[in-house]
Amino acid sequence: MIPVEELRSENDAIKDLSNVLSNLVTDQSLRTNTIFCELLQRFQDKLDAHLKHEARSIYPQLLNHDDNHIKQIANDFLSNTHELERILSKYVKRWCHQITTENHEEFERETLDIFRLVNERIQLEESHLFSAL
Repeated sequence: MIPVEELRSENDAIKDLSNVLSNLVTDQSLRTNTIFCELLQRFQDKLDAHLKHEARSIYPQLLNHDDNHIKQIANDFLSNTHELERILSKYVKRWCHQITTENHEEFERETLDIFRLVNERIQLEESHLFSAL
């Protein structure tokens, strides 16, 4: 059985963290705050765990489905997952280990872009992926 409600709950937690962090990221003085960094790490960990959970629980079934449309949905989401992981990896390498206030505007822009991408992904999961299950 596919744990759709678990995945939705994970999405809610990711959205909650992204909403809080979106408001905090604009305050440059928080960039070096350990609580802010912990929340950013928690966001990253929850997102990574969610994507792995989907990979284990959804895609194998959908990719082996008889309906080609459902297979295509799974392939599209897998492709999006790989792209999102690539973008997040680049972001983490650039920002998550560099605790400074330099380039705050760039950090803020890239961080808000990450949140936007993740929230768009969550909306697509809710409207396309979960409905295919």
